Amino acid sequence: MNKLCGVSIVACSLLGGSLFAADNLVEITPQIGGSYHISNDRYKNNMDLVYGLKFANRVSKEVLVEVGYEYSNIDYAHNISASQNRYYLNLVKEFYTESSVSPYILGGFGYEDFSKNFYNMDDDMFGQYGVGIRWAIASNFHLKTELRHLMSFDGRSDIVATLGFSIPFGKYVEEYEVVEITEVQEAPKEPVLSHIHTFKVQFPFDSAVVNPKYYSEIKDFALYMQENKDKTAIISGHTDSVGSDEYNQRLSENRAKAVKEKIVQEGVESSRLQVKGYGESRPISDNSTAHGRMENRRVEAEVYNVK
Repeated sequence: MNKLCGVSIVACSLLGGSLFAADNLVEITPQIGGSYHISNDRYKNNMDLVYGLKFANRVSKEVLVEVGYEYSNIDYAHNISASQNRYYLNLVKEFYTESSVSPYILGGFGYEDFSKNFYNMDDDMFGQYGVGIRWAIASNFHLKTELRHLMSFDGRSDIVATLGFSIPFGKYVEEYEVVEITEVQEAPKEPVLSHIHTFKVQFPFDSAVVNPKYYSEIKDFALYMQENKDKTAIISGHTDSVGSDEYNQRLSENRAKAVKEKIVQEGVESSRLQVKGYGESRPISDNSTAHGRMENRRVEAEVYNVK
């Protein structure tokens, strides 16, 4: 039996060279080894064969919870023997590496049940801790060797060395919160009103023809637009209150178009100029007088900053 324990310990050392982390979900591990008694007053320094079975479930990438059972037959002095049953629960922490072998540590507690109680070998609870190595020989076959220290609540202490093989099932998949990334597109900037330019262009009653005497003023405005490429304009036409709403609406649009055409002829891009007719809806003077109606027959430019 001393040789068996020695083989387990040597295997644990040799497998420590290259390391990794398994990703199986559950596993079943039959194992065999030796239990060395180190603190029982009458049964110290003896070793017994142990074999057992354990089941483990992975609860995170590197952590498993396992339950296990071990059996051994203890030969006391004077041809007295007893069976020993151990039941335990461990928490196992593996360490991530990039090869087929991974080290781990463990800790837990359990219960020992003896068929006969001799030499302070009594039924009792125990705690344990230990180290081990997993070697993934194939995807469905892993070797495991470990060394554990058991401390019984009645004061006994054992060293257990085991060698076993694990049969893994399933694949552990970490759950990640899925965050949908939506591309935020910058909203187009709305033009900001800079100022309103009121042309001195006056139209005769029921007319949309621009008098040549106003060309110089239109040319000055076109020059301003050419020097300020970051600006656009809405050319708006207006009428007095004489005539129907529908007629005045069309007349105001025609007046605005006439002024826009003159501005474009002076070299301003047509795309920077819009046309809008307001009819008689926006008077600036009293439509009950001839002078007031003349002032209302006008064209304006609403100038906007686009940056």
